[in-house]
Amino acid sequence: MLLRLVHSLARLDAVEPLPHRLCRAVVDVSSARHGAISLGITAAERTLLCASSEYAARFEDTQELVREGPGLEVLSSGRAVVSADGAETLRRWPGLVGALGTGSVGMESVVVHALPMRPASSLVGVMTVHHLESPSAPPFDLSDLQFLADAVGAALVGDQTAHHDPSRMWSERDRISQATGMVVVQLALGPDDALAVLRAHAFAQAVSLAEISRRVIARELDFRTGLGEGGA
Repeated sequence: MLLRLVHSLARLDAVEPLPHRLCRAVVDVSSARHGAISLGITAAERTLLCASSEYAARFEDTQELVREGPGLEVLSSGRAVVSADGAETLRRWPGLVGALGTGSVGMESVVVHALPMRPASSLVGVMTVHHLESPSAPPFDLSDLQFLADAVGAALVGDQTAHHDPSRMWSERDRISQATGMVVVQLALGPDDALAVLRAHAFAQAVSLAEISRRVIARELDFRTGLGEGGA
């Protein structure tokens, strides 16, 4: 899953801001139709960071307007919220559906997954994806989508496992900078994107950003050929 995210990110135009590219990469790797990412740990401070389409942006904005919807439920409960189809969405959030209107991009056939982004177990925001209903099994299950949400959260907010020992700060910063440069070359990414990739992989391996950087420099980890031993 992480490898797919990295390669999808590498294919996108670097002109857009990193959060927008991450959002589009999430939609791509999860085979979704729409997606959005919001930051904040409470409904009052929730901020829409990016949306992959006009519909996704309107869905998020309308939740703010009517004060109901899956994203707000995630922030209040800290758990993933899934609406299996349009009928369930209408039953659970009638104000949201009414405000969106009946012509909302085939909403009756859309499955909504809203997932907490919680790198290092700390809630930082919500990732929402909209899938079209399919008679076949979905391409990914809820645990896959939750992993993706947590990895994206780590990429956006930074290394949650880093220590703050001043005696090691400069050497680690240099190591991270060197590894970032190597990932830039490996994947033809910009520096911000390359650092986001390192952060997401550090989350996936439950180690520090400095340790992931060491593995890249030691050539134990090469994003051109795979994510190394134990990659997700």
